[in-house]
Amino acid sequence: MRADIDSLRADVDTMRESFEVERQRFEGLFQEATRQVEQLQAVLQRTTDLLTRNSADFGAEFEELADEVRQVRGRLDEVMAALRESQAASATQTRRIDRIERAVGLDPEIDETEAPATAEELYVKASDLLAAGSYGVARAWFRLFLSRYPDDAKAISARVEIGVSYSMEGRHEDAVATLSEVAQRWPDAPENDRVFFYTATSLQALGRCEDALVLLRQMLRKFPESPLKPQAEALQTQLRATPGCR
Repeated sequence: MRADIDSLRADVDTMRESFEVERQRFEGLFQEATRQVEQLQAVLQRTTDLLTRNSADFGAEFEELADEVRQVRGRLDEVMAALRESQAASATQTRRIDRIERAVGLDPEIDETEAPATAEELYVKASDLLAAGSYGVARAWFRLFLSRYPDDAKAISARVEIGVSYSMEGRHEDAVATLSEVAQRWPDAPENDRVFFYTATSLQALGRCEDALVLLRQMLRKFPESPLKPQAEALQTQLRATPGCR
């Protein structure tokens, strides 16, 4: 079972790399489309200027501009078609990744048509489910949030909450893997007090009390005002009282 899960995760990593390549292509197409639109606007402005003045060569100038408009519109249509194709491919790739990750994590399917209309409402929905103990469903909604709003200010928090949900659910290996990735990619994220604390609780559950103590000490030093400080201090005291863990 573990080998199958590891294989699926490797497939997901490969798909993510492919997704990143497609995302960069999408951005390039978007920039080119923007440039073509600006060029078209400039040509149309020259056409407007021509219509508002008298010119002996009006007919020739106008035909020249009209031909330029047709050329720019043709290039723009080509770019926009490629852009739509890239966007559709990216959406399909995201859905495939989500399906595989839910299969790996044994999380339930969700009806995406029931998702709230805004990023804030979607994040709140996922957070409420997490608080209610519906860990798998909460993860599914957090993943949907990340797929729809990857650049949102709460994107890192959503990843943290996915890791926290694993820890709360008792899936400690998944929690350590998820939260460790967040800590490595965003070492200065303000949410890292939760990363440290829940990684420590999962390490404790896995019998790695010394590693858990190291993280708790770092958390209490870096986040002295954290709401989790009392819990971290209590866990630290408990671990120090554990034989073989100092």
